[in-house]
Amino acid sequence: MSSAAGALAGKKVVVYHTVEGGSFNAYAPHLSMAGEPNPNGYLPGNLKRINDVALLGGGGKCAAGAAGSTNVTLNGVSYPIARYNNCSDTVTKTFTASLKGDAAGRPGQSYPDGGFSDTEYLINKQNLDIALNLSSLGEEVATNVGQAFGVAVSYPLYLQLQKNDVAAGILAATCDDGSPTAPNLTPACQPSLPAQRYTAIANRDSVGGVDGSLFGGPAGSIVNLVRRVPTSGTQSASNMRFLSKPCSTGLSQGALEPARATDSTATAIVSEQSSTGGVKSALNTATGASQFALGVVSMENTPAPTATTDRWAFVKLDRVSPNTDAQQRAEAMEGSYNFWYELAAFTAGGSISPASSSAAALITAVAATLGESDLKGIFATPVAGSSGPTSKGARLGNSCQPAVQ
Repeated sequence: MSSAAGALAGKKVVVYHTVEGGSFNAYAPHLSMAGEPNPNGYLPGNLKRINDVALLGGGGKCAAGAAGSTNVTLNGVSYPIARYNNCSDTVTKTFTASLKGDAAGRPGQSYPDGGFSDTEYLINKQNLDIALNLSSLGEEVATNVGQAFGVAVSYPLYLQLQKNDVAAGILAATCDDGSPTAPNLTPACQPSLPAQRYTAIANRDSVGGVDGSLFGGPAGSIVNLVRRVPTSGTQSASNMRFLSKPCSTGLSQGALEPARATDSTATAIVSEQSSTGGVKSALNTATGASQFALGVVSMENTPAPTATTDRWAFVKLDRVSPNTDAQQRAEAMEGSYNFWYELAAFTAGGSISPASSSAAALITAVAATLGESDLKGIFATPVAGSSGPTSKGARLGNSCQPAVQ
């Protein structure tokens, strides 16, 4: 670790990180251990994690040898990172009021120390009908670091949206000369999706009337909404942007309920993916099946299409592109693109399931370093006072608040 890591500087650190179920799983095990009633079943009660790194090179284990190496570039510097690939040597940790992952109950090993969420705890508490307050679990700080999101679509839908924009005179006549398996992906031909059309399929009360004609396709044709599970921070971001949930749940109401897999029809198929990888895979499958599909993906993702994989692309939202630049954040930083929210850092605390002191130091160090870093789709807000790429606006740690400059 570098000097930015404070007490961890100069030490080797292993991070066990899961993408299973989304970023709310930084909090979920602690809620289960604290006795959260969980009336809607949103808390999984257990998580898989990779086995101890020290064991992975043994006979019959994940790698049966030394870890490989991958390079990670941060702020223009390439760092070699040890990594085991395709590792199925996992253990399952169970969380209840009487079991902290396993009999040992060790912070960071039996249960997670904390983590980072796309949206703050209060947003998730409302979305998931969680009873316990954050103070029962630990503490959370606003990172004042923004993350942009975009609507990703299958190639057949991308081409259809191009046709719509060509017919409206928004795109050049040649922009729709591609095919459903190979549309024109040049930036000048990137089509736009009106946000209200995404709302129509993402909303529980309107998804029943949706088919391909919503996007200009044939009546009766299939549309796939590839959403994330309720505990996903990306799904929380989607709910806020397109359904105003939970931000419009006061006396005036206005929030819409998200469509679930059980709301699927013959022409509007809703799937719930545990990870971003699942969303991208489902979009790719829809392209192979010549079907319309769309979902929300955070902007650190960039497709690398081949003849059979990663056949999806980002579209403009209300005619503003999320990826005009290579780092996929310029319009969000400028304020023209408003589909972005600020990360929150959670550190477990209290007497029930506190974080280890080293993990608390690591979370603090990461939160401080994010704003100093040049990361795709990520940027500091002016409140952060950081030296990294900085936006003109900030939400001041409140996802329901419009960005202010």
